Amino acid sequence: MRMNTNGVPKQFLSLYGKPIIIYTLEKFSLSPWVDDMVVVCHRNWMDYMKLLVEKYSISKNVKIVEGGKDRQDSVNNGIAGLGKDIALDDVVLIHDSVRPLVSLDTIEKNIEQAKIYGCVMTVKPAIETVVVANGENAEFTHFQQRDISYSLTSPQSFRMDVLQEIMCKSSQTESDMPILDMAMMYAFMGNKVYMVKEKDGSNIKITTPVDYYYFKAIVELEENKKILGL
Repeated sequence: MRMNTNGVPKQFLSLYGKPIIIYTLEKFSLSPWVDDMVVVCHRNWMDYMKLLVEKYSISKNVKIVEGGKDRQDSVNNGIAGLGKDIALDDVVLIHDSVRPLVSLDTIEKNIEQAKIYGCVMTVKPAIETVVVANGENAEFTHFQQRDISYSLTSPQSFRMDVLQEIMCKSSQTESDMPILDMAMMYAFMGNKVYMVKEKDGSNIKITTPVDYYYFKAIVELEENKKILGL
């Protein structure tokens, strides 16, 4: 609704004739560290998604699986789509389809650090002072130091043995606070989550028309750099 797409999921909006999700898949396919990709998709759009993968000839193996009733259920379906050949020391990255500007450096740092720490989340440093307050008024203690404040982006990355542990325990866990993703669940279980810090703030999530035009500007900038040899 925020994107005013008349019912078309925002990942299928096109820029220069190419859907956003294809930009995202192409970025991951460029990484030599990535072997396979699974797209978790609403059942009504699965056939269209398959056509897109064929049309744009994504270089890595891509599977399309049906999404679940919520994010956690969709992650479970995505893991199942990987098949039985995945090893416990393999790394799984969970990424938003509408973050096509993720860098190869961020992808590869996620994989590298997830192998070491088991659970990794991508963050970007806050560029403005952060206030955490419930209500219309803020007290001094609600102001957070900017240099230790971050926004959570994606991907989130997990060694498979850790991800299986999270998936197993998440169904048995209750919390007063909404647990929105697997990394948060891992922290709720009493563990530390390693942070991969982005070099810039370009890894935006395209959810509004303003985000779309920002994405367009970045794509044009990168194309001009290639033309000018910069």
